[in-house]
Amino acid sequence: MALKIGLLSVLGLLWALRLAAIKAAGVAGIPVHVVVSVSALGIAVFFTGVAVWRRDWPSIDRTTLSFFVLSGFFGFLAPFALESIVAPHLPVFVFVVIISTMPIITLLLSIIVGNERLGAAPVIAIALGFLGAMTILWDTTQTDHEGEFTAVGIWWVMIAFGVPSLYALNTVFVATRWPGTTSAIHVAHAQAMIVSVAAIVGSAFAGAIGDWTLVARDPLAIGLIVAAEGLALLVYLRITRDYGATWVSFANYVAMIFAAIVGAAVFDDRITWLTVAAALVIVASVVLYQRRPATTRTEGAGDV
Repeated sequence: MALKIGLLSVLGLLWALRLAAIKAAGVAGIPVHVVVSVSALGIAVFFTGVAVWRRDWPSIDRTTLSFFVLSGFFGFLAPFALESIVAPHLPVFVFVVIISTMPIITLLLSIIVGNERLGAAPVIAIALGFLGAMTILWDTTQTDHEGEFTAVGIWWVMIAFGVPSLYALNTVFVATRWPGTTSAIHVAHAQAMIVSVAAIVGSAFAGAIGDWTLVARDPLAIGLIVAAEGLALLVYLRITRDYGATWVSFANYVAMIFAAIVGAAVFDDRITWLTVAAALVIVASVVLYQRRPATTRTEGAGDV
C-alpha cells in the first residue's frame, strides 16, 4: 500500500513540476510547439542513454510494436494535435475543467472493459477528487470566470472532451494490453522514440525546426520539463501496469495539490483555506478508492 500511494504521490509531484516548468517556458516566450518537440527529443535521448548504459533495449515484434505505436498515438500525438486545435477557442479555465474529467472517463471505460467493478466507493472517490480539483482550480485561478461558460461555443466544448477521452482510452489500453513481460522502461523508451520522430517530422514539415533556437531563452525550464516528464512517463507506466487505469488517473487530482504548492513557492500564487480544504478532499478521495473492495487485477507484481 505504501508503494502504491508513494508512486501516485511522486507522479502527481512530477506532473506539477512539469506544469510549472511549462509555465516558466511560456513566460520566457518559448512557443508551445518548441517546448513539445524539444522535450520529446530530450526524453528520447535520455532513455536511449539509459538503454546504452544498461545494455538493455526494447524487444520489437509485431505485438510490442503495435502496442508502442498505438499507445504513443493515443497517449500523445492524437491528444496533443486535438489540444492544439481546440485550445485557442476555449478559455484556459474551461479547458482545464474539461481535461480534469479524464479520471471520470477512465473509470467509465474501466468498468466497460471489466477492469473495474461498478460500486459506490470508486464513484464517490472519483467525484470527491473532481470536486477537490475544481475547487483548487477555481480558488487559485486569478481570472474572472463570469461569462466564460456562456461565451464558449458548444461545438468546441464537445470537441474538447475528445482530449481527456483520448488520454483515458490510452490509459485503459495500456492497462489491459500490456505486452507480456515487457518492462516499463522499455515501453517508455519505445514511446519516446516514436513521439520524438513524429515531432521532428512534424516540425520539419511545418518549417518550425528553426524555432528550436528559442530554447536558449530558458534552457533550465526545458531541462526540468525533460527530467520531470521522462520520470513521470516511467512512473505512469509502472502504476498503470501494476495498479490499473483508474488508480493512475487519480494523479491528475494529486497534481493539483502539488501545483498549488509549487505555484505559491515559485510564482507567488495564493493558497487559501479553501485550497487547503480542497486538498484534504482529494486526499480523502484517494484513501476511499484505496480502501474499496479489491478488483480482479493482480497488483504490484511487475518489474520496472
